[in-house]
Amino acid sequence: MTVKKKIALLGDSAVGKTSLIRRYVFDVFESSYISTVGCKITKKNLLIQRPDQTHNLTFVIWDLIGREGYSAVQTRTFVGVDGAILVADLTRKETLKSLERYWIPLLFKVVEEVPMIFVCNKSDLKEDFEFQPEELEDMAKRYNSAADTILRGTLKTNYSTSAKEAINVEEAFEALGHLVLAEGKYEDPVKKVYEILTATGIRRNSDRTTPIGALDVIIVDFCEGFSDSRMAMVILRQEIARAGLDINKPTKEGILKAVEYFAEAENEFMDEKTVFSNLERRRELANDIK
Repeated sequence: MTVKKKIALLGDSAVGKTSLIRRYVFDVFESSYISTVGCKITKKNLLIQRPDQTHNLTFVIWDLIGREGYSAVQTRTFVGVDGAILVADLTRKETLKSLERYWIPLLFKVVEEVPMIFVCNKSDLKEDFEFQPEELEDMAKRYNSAADTILRGTLKTNYSTSAKEAINVEEAFEALGHLVLAEGKYEDPVKKVYEILTATGIRRNSDRTTPIGALDVIIVDFCEGFSDSRMAMVILRQEIARAGLDINKPTKEGILKAVEYFAEAENEFMDEKTVFSNLERRRELANDIK
């Protein structure tokens, strides 16, 4: 029997979340950087040897947009998450600080405490370090006090990794696999409804007068029109790229253009009345930007 677990990679833009996933899932590395739009979803099957038996585990890996301010998109993704990998960049100390300042508090607004593995990436760039791996180790200890009784051998709750050189990438994901299996988490529909309501409340409180706040809500609004999140994200990325919209520095004009393209894409899947209603609602959101 295969156990499926939803996990999320959290951390600022350009810390290497996508590179870590590509190294882990496909064993490849690309040096070019493109911001993740919304989120990307990847699957990976693995075997985890626990004291009781060998488990067939499938990770459904969600790679989130790393730009702060997209809290509606991010918290929507947190619903039903079973574990997380928190990623900092050893060459940028602010990415370490933001884990406790932004990412962990945002995650815990939606879900209970879940197993977490802490990763400081780009260990191959030693001459450019702005902090040492020991600082991340101290942070990991604050959030994983019971993990040492679960992890065995060389596995631990924090790693210094290099996606480029394939250092400690497999180990970080394997450690999280042990932790999420040990949780023995069962499907709780009441808890999931609570998480959905919490994420929805965060979205409603987003500052829609800013370009990022408006785009944040529009992205979630678009994705909710599709039953298949993966398909929604593929279409979303295509249309945002076609509009030439930079999600790190979105403009009102760029958002309005993307909204038009979203409507064109929805024409393939929805009736004319629904498409028009969606278009008008999103135009109104974009036009409220100050």
